[in-house]
Order: sequence, then structure tokens, then C-alpha cells
Amino acid sequence: MKAPLTLLAVGLLSSGLAQSQITTPSSTSHSPSFSTDSLKSRLVALMPTTDQTNVTTPLARVIQVQDYSANQSSTAMTLAPGKDQATTTPTTRPGQKSGYKNVALGVYAGLNTSRFAGENGNGDPLAGRLGYQAGVLVRAGGRLYGQLGVEYLASSSNFYRFADGTTVSALQDQINIQYVQIPVYVGYKLVQSYRGISAVRLQAGLEYANRISANSRSFNLEQSQIKSGSFNGLAQLGFDIGPVLIDLTYHHGFDTTIQVVNESGFAGSQRRVLSASLGWKF
Repeated sequence: MKAPLTLLAVGLLSSGLAQSQITTPSSTSHSPSFSTDSLKSRLVALMPTTDQTNVTTPLARVIQVQDYSANQSSTAMTLAPGKDQATTTPTTRPGQKSGYKNVALGVYAGLNTSRFAGENGNGDPLAGRLGYQAGVLVRAGGRLYGQLGVEYLASSSNFYRFADGTTVSALQDQINIQYVQIPVYVGYKLVQSYRGISAVRLQAGLEYANRISANSRSFNLEQSQIKSGSFNGLAQLGFDIGPVLIDLTYHHGFDTTIQVVNESGFAGSQRRVLSASLGWKF
């Protein structure tokens, strides 16, 4: 800014000196002349003072834009004609990560296999029988999240009750139980996509299982002899593939499920359930 003003001052000074030497032949007493003080006062009037904050002359505005363009780095500046205010447009940072979808709803269904903790007959292991489950869930959070659901689960298990002098086959029974369960999870996404929509996750939690129906054959168990409310620990490995859900869940029963009047219950009747589900989230 100083360089253009210096050149302007030198030009005016040269012009003033040239005009001061011009005289007319007819009259020398009335020839125009420029004094040094007059020239300095004109230069001072043209130069902006240090107290000026808003420059309104077109020449000063052009100089200000040129001086700014030499020092700008990452912000674009535009100056509309006839206006003194500049508009700045910040540049967008490439690769800036978008936020998570904080709340998701889902539905799922699948199969399960269940057994009881003490389910052995004379040392022979017993395979669990197939059941099924279906439920809904709501998930909230980012990479660390919470999940709440409601699930209907129907399980079927073989069970042996030991007694002296009785064969194993006479003590075998198939017990079918239906539950409404409320699972609560805390989960973490081990690997995730850009926005967290697809992920590999681990979940752990607790569920309350309320028995709504039960039946057996050989043991003739009544519904009152099968505990209505019990708690299970949960461990789950899950996969989110876009909107698709795939879950493998282990249910570890803490309570004795089968109870008999005037007895402490069937030993080892804590439930063990392994389930696989396929679902869809919104």
C-alpha cells in the first residue's frame, strides 16, 4: 500500500516543480506557482490517516483488495461492487466424518437350542432340542451404545431326574417352556464403517425371562412348578451389514427353573440357551 502512495507523491511533486517553472511572456508578476508547503498539504489530504477504519474511495478499496489477496491462505474473499463489506466463504475440510445414526429400531427372528445345566443321564450327554424366538429392539448411541428389546422365546429340552433303582429311560422327559424376555445390552463396535452403519460388535447384558406357558409329559409338571421369573446373563456377537442384523447369543441361566412342591427343585435345572437370529434395522 505504501509503494503506490510513494509513486503518486513523486509524480505530483514532479508535476508541481514543472509547472512552477512555466511563465508567460506578457506577465511575470501573475504567473502561477506552487510552494512546497502547498504540495505537502495536498499529499497529506490524499493519504489516509491512521485513525481511518473504513476506506470508501474506489482507489483505496482496490488497494485493500490487492493487499489482502497477497496474504490470503485458505479463505475465499469476494467484494461486491459499491459495497464496503467483504464476504468470507470457509473451505470444507475433506474427509470430515459425519455423525452416527444415534437411534435405530429393529426386528428379528431365529432358532435356538436349549438344555439344562445338569442334563446328563448315566454320563451320556444329551443334545438340546430346537426352539425359536422373535423380537424387537431399540439401539441408541455411537460406537459405544445401549440396546433394549422385547423377545418371545419357545424352548424345548430333555431332562433326566435321577433316582435309585430307576432306569434312565423312565426318568426322561421333554419340557417345553415359552417365555417373554426383556434383554438389556451394553455393546461396543469393534470394527465399523464410515458412519457406523455396518459393524462387527460385541454385547453383554442381562435379561429377565417371564414364563407364560409350560408343559411336560412323564414328570407331569404343573406350570406353578416351573419358575415364572428368572434372570439370565447374556453374551452376544453381532454383525451389522447395512440394515441387516445377524446375532449369535448365549443365554446363561442363574436361577433354578424347575421347582417341585416341598422340594428344593430339580438339581441343575438352570437354563443354557444358544440362539441365532436374522433381523432388519430401520
